[in-house]
Amino acid sequence: MKKEQHSRRLWQALCTTVVAAAMTAGLCGCKTQATVAERTAAEVQKPQPVKMILDADFGSSTDDLFALMMLHHYIDDGLVDLKGIVVDREGEKNAALVDIFDTYYGHPDIPIGLERNGVKNPRCFIPYNGICDLKNTKGEPLFRRTIDTSQCPDGYKLYRQLLSQADDKSIVVVAIGFATTLAQLMQSGADEYSALGGLELFERKVKSVYIQSGRFELGDSLSGYNMRAASKQSAVFYDLLPKSVDIVMSPSNVGDKMNYLPQDVLSDLSTTEYNPIKAVYTNYTCDTGQRMWDTNCLVNAVLGDEQYHLSPRGWATFVDRGEESLLLFKPDPKGNARYQVPGDSYFFAEKLMDIRRHNRMNLHPAAYKIEMPQPLVTGDEALAWARPRLGQLMDKYLCTARNTLDPIEVREVFRPIGFYGGNGADYAAAEELVVDSLYTTLLRRAVKAGKRSLAIVTGAPASGKSTAARQMKLDDAGLIYDAYFSNPDRLYQAIGKARSEGIEKVTVLMVYNDLNTCFKNSVNRGLRNRHFTQVDEMVTAFRSNKGLLEKLQSKFPQMEIVPVDCSNNQGVQRVSIEAAKKWNHDVSEADMERLLTYLLDLINSGELDAYSLPAVAANVMDIPDMTEKNKVLASEIHQKVMELTKEYKIR
Repeated sequence: MKKEQHSRRLWQALCTTVVAAAMTAGLCGCKTQATVAERTAAEVQKPQPVKMILDADFGSSTDDLFALMMLHHYIDDGLVDLKGIVVDREGEKNAALVDIFDTYYGHPDIPIGLERNGVKNPRCFIPYNGICDLKNTKGEPLFRRTIDTSQCPDGYKLYRQLLSQADDKSIVVVAIGFATTLAQLMQSGADEYSALGGLELFERKVKSVYIQSGRFELGDSLSGYNMRAASKQSAVFYDLLPKSVDIVMSPSNVGDKMNYLPQDVLSDLSTTEYNPIKAVYTNYTCDTGQRMWDTNCLVNAVLGDEQYHLSPRGWATFVDRGEESLLLFKPDPKGNARYQVPGDSYFFAEKLMDIRRHNRMNLHPAAYKIEMPQPLVTGDEALAWARPRLGQLMDKYLCTARNTLDPIEVREVFRPIGFYGGNGADYAAAEELVVDSLYTTLLRRAVKAGKRSLAIVTGAPASGKSTAARQMKLDDAGLIYDAYFSNPDRLYQAIGKARSEGIEKVTVLMVYNDLNTCFKNSVNRGLRNRHFTQVDEMVTAFRSNKGLLEKLQSKFPQMEIVPVDCSNNQGVQRVSIEAAKKWNHDVSEADMERLLTYLLDLINSGELDAYSLPAVAANVMDIPDMTEKNKVLASEIHQKVMELTKEYKIR
């Protein structure tokens, strides 16, 4: 796998320059020039790899995973000689996770040490070590392993072993987790690996430490999450840190603006089907405020100080106050400490794009691609396109799904093949395929998490379902299925499927709003985010709710039904079952006339542009059961749509 690292390119460029100079000199017969070129070639030295120990709290925040991924690429490029990895978050699964990454990226023999006496039950933002339990279709572990993690030495013992074997002042420690293992190392005594105490061993063998800690903003001297979570051990580390060992701190405010969005992660990984980071982002909710903090320590340690804006030298002092611990910095030209200073927006974008570039280097390319624009594909051809790409399409949605399934949002995965916001009917079959598969996956995810409840929020498009779900506080449900069901059988099947998958409580939130308000809401929504509902689809979906409540009561008498009235957008009002039975889902001639007049006014005012117009009104003539009077209105609308879109195309 080819990597375009700066140092390799520099080395190749130097060699090319030298060889070219030597050849030119030889051709010219100039002995003096040839001698200079030969001497220059002899003097050029290939950059020596950084001898490194990585110390990280794998198992919670995903920035550790990206740092580990990049580290493996640096090893491939000859930039790093990785001596070992210390996992400073307790739990053998966290060590197993590292083993998965080491095996996947082709370096299975890297020693791993595990902290067994560190921070007890620290906050876990994303419990992604669960990918160790994933199975393939044959029931085998999805990701290969190499070592028995129960045999991993304690982290501080691995430090002692590796340092005892190292040359003096040769080791760079990249510490992107807790300071627990480092503190234990410094307080350790002589053992089978070395007669030296831990502090003396550290001082003799370690050249520098790159550590994720601090903030150093005006009025903010907090030490950062990693240091606060293990404040007593952090105090030991900073108190005992030898003055002869350089330390470069990466404050959290440097990584705060490097936001690698989950959808971008999966977009960058869309060309592979087998990847541990992809497994994390598709099996867990990762849009939890993650930022790329930890990668900055690694990049600085490997590629050099010129990659960052660094403070002048000084001394760092840790003040242990638990969650309010401080990390103070006192400038001094003789000090051993420096810290990274945030750059401008270009700086953050450049660092983030470097991470993304690494993430796109995939060992197992997928047979199918979904992100790149493709020729227009609709109907049965869209379904055929979606089938072999089903896993990737699901992954794309799952990265931001949390506990909600919204078919309108699912349609977004079809944009590369022509979905533009208003032609949902062209992708109905493909949408159904993806939605049904997502539904099963999300149900099983909820049951596995112990949340055996389902809330189905249904009603006409743009009736206020999402608003009602928020105000009715359904967030605690294992799954929220936010959809309108133009075919009631789909709703019945969804309820039956949930029960067969182990869901114990099903609640149906039925949301009502009048037809014209729904249509106006859908237009306004479409103008904001291009999620349009065509006028014929709106009328059909509205009518399909007639008698639905009574049918649900008859078919599922024990199920909870919660009626909510949002008429005229007057707010979310829970009403009785009897009141809900009086909701009017008929579409009178006057209702239809108001809807079509509103649509015609929108067209005449120019509020709907040539892109939006077909998305709203292209199928206006397909509305069933219109009176002759309304057919005339619909025909006028249709004619204007044809004229405006034709004019747009001519231009």
